[in-house]
Amino acid sequence: MRRVLGALGSLLAAVAAGAAAGPAATAAPPPVREGGEITIVRTVTPDHLDPALGYSIYAVEPMFYVYTPLLTYRRVAGLGGATLIPGLAEALPTVSDGGRTYRLRLRQGLRYSDGRPVLASDFEHAIKRVLFLGSGASGYFTGIVGADAYLAAKRPEADIAGIQADDATGDITIRLRARDVVFPNALALTFAAPVPGDTPFRDMTRTPAPGVGPFKFVGSIPNGGFVLERNEGFSLPGIARPHLDRIVTRIVPNPAGVVRDVIAGRADAMFDPPAPALIPLLRARYRARYREHDQLGTGYTFLNVRTPPFDRRDVRRAVAYAVDDRVLARLNGGLTAPACNFLPATMPGYRRLDPCPYGDPDGPAQIATAQAIVRRAGVEGAAVTVWGVTEDPGPKIAAYWVGLLNRIGLRARSRILPFDRYNSLMGRQSTRAQIGVGFAWFADFPHPLNFMFLVDGAVIQPTNNQNAGNVDDPIITRGIAALRREPDLARVADRWAALDRRLVDQAYFVGLSTQKVSALYSTRIDVERCSVVHVVLNNDYTRLCLK
Repeated sequence: MRRVLGALGSLLAAVAAGAAAGPAATAAPPPVREGGEITIVRTVTPDHLDPALGYSIYAVEPMFYVYTPLLTYRRVAGLGGATLIPGLAEALPTVSDGGRTYRLRLRQGLRYSDGRPVLASDFEHAIKRVLFLGSGASGYFTGIVGADAYLAAKRPEADIAGIQADDATGDITIRLRARDVVFPNALALTFAAPVPGDTPFRDMTRTPAPGVGPFKFVGSIPNGGFVLERNEGFSLPGIARPHLDRIVTRIVPNPAGVVRDVIAGRADAMFDPPAPALIPLLRARYRARYREHDQLGTGYTFLNVRTPPFDRRDVRRAVAYAVDDRVLARLNGGLTAPACNFLPATMPGYRRLDPCPYGDPDGPAQIATAQAIVRRAGVEGAAVTVWGVTEDPGPKIAAYWVGLLNRIGLRARSRILPFDRYNSLMGRQSTRAQIGVGFAWFADFPHPLNFMFLVDGAVIQPTNNQNAGNVDDPIITRGIAALRREPDLARVADRWAALDRRLVDQAYFVGLSTQKVSALYSTRIDVERCSVVHVVLNNDYTRLCLK
């Protein structure tokens, strides 16, 4: 509320100043500069630049501006950006049969960035690729009639009975086995964006498929970087054309080095968390160019319930008692804050847990309690490998967890990997990771299901598994299945809150925190007019511009 009031006060002051100064003060500002090229530096390589597979924020953020789905979101700041609008579809879907049948029609004259026409059947091809490649988003589409048979057939070109597409008319009909109130949001994910029907059933990161969006991929650079170029043929209502001609994204796996590059003008923007030690400097000396934004996100550490010793609730509870969330917040430079709930406070279904089952998140850790639980459980000296990332502050966070687990009586060591490898291995059953630290989840869409599916037993799979802790709690899994059929979110918010409470009580995730995102810009960027963070899409690449 303070932010809204502050903006309103600034606006009123500006209006008053304009009135006092006379007509000259009300002159329109010069137009935003069009054209030019910028370089964005990131510390982490995208997991995939394939819309069927890319699920890290480093991949999804740029892909939103290359692959437009049938539905998308209003391109405005604030909660208004969570409103669904037509994307490649002419209108929002017509829903019938008790919420089980969706009918849409493609806009006329759509073309991919390589000039080929977009066909209705390309949508089914995109969903087939998601399912066949075992995407982490498969769970959003397995409710389509025939999806299970398609998976069982293990043939990429097999039919999905619940999708009918008419290339002559552009009509698309989708039939679900049961009502799914978040299916419209699933249709707005990049996973569901149509791609040409001859796109192979393999990871296309090295040669990304053409899409329909404001930008297109035109090349790659060493170390996982990539190049976006304005798609001159793009035009869709509600989605702005880019100001910039070209964006080069360079990977520099050093948060301090990234900050130095932007400050020195060797790069123009960074959207990753800065090195924590530099955050006070950025806040104090570079306020005109440095921004922090609250976002629908939660930080967490998962405990794998399929591997000892965390297959036991009492041991997981010991860890929950022992973790000092204040230490984790300091290690993250203040871009996180201790939390008790998994659902973010602004998410429907959030009900503040008070008291928190394992003590005040802003209070001291309860080490003695944790040690006593470990002794009673008979697991003293149990070997645990803590998996973490090489990117700062990842090694420090992993070291904290190793020290914590050793202190409560376990025998811990760490294994540190670059984020792209780490993310892949944590989603692979064969890794048998016991504990993965430093995770953060940002909303794909503003619904509690998008967070709770991380503990949904129905989405567990061998690879690209988003439920890295392999939680298959019958109460949570059945609860999610029932609630995804309920159209009135306000009416069932307490039931979502109950699932959130159970997740915390069972200590499936520990070290919970709220999340902020940050950005630093060079002096070349028109920060005041051209930096927008969208509630779902994150940094809006179409709005970036030069002075």
